[in-house]
Amino acid sequence: MFLPIEDQVVIQTISEAGTTAGGIIIPDTTQEATLQGTVIATGPGRNLENGDRTIMQCKENDVVVYPKYGAKEIEIDGEDYLIIRERELLTILER
Repeated sequence: MFLPIEDQVVIQTISEAGTTAGGIIIPDTTQEATLQGTVIATGPGRNLENGDRTIMQCKENDVVVYPKYGAKEIEIDGEDYLIIRERELLTILER
């Protein structure tokens, strides 16, 4: 279980093997790092100077797009996760 601090978000990356127009499968090791992930946990929000907290826009199970170099990588129990501040996420994808 994750308990992120302030406006931190824990993401599990979504890896997708690509396919060319001719049907050749491109393994994800040769592609750019994926920029999409599923939100596993969110913090309560960032503390503001007036004592209030920001409201988190993303929630668990949202699929988000994040910048290639903006997140910290961690490994827990053999699983890879990313931790990033919510304000650094690029978008929430609607399904």
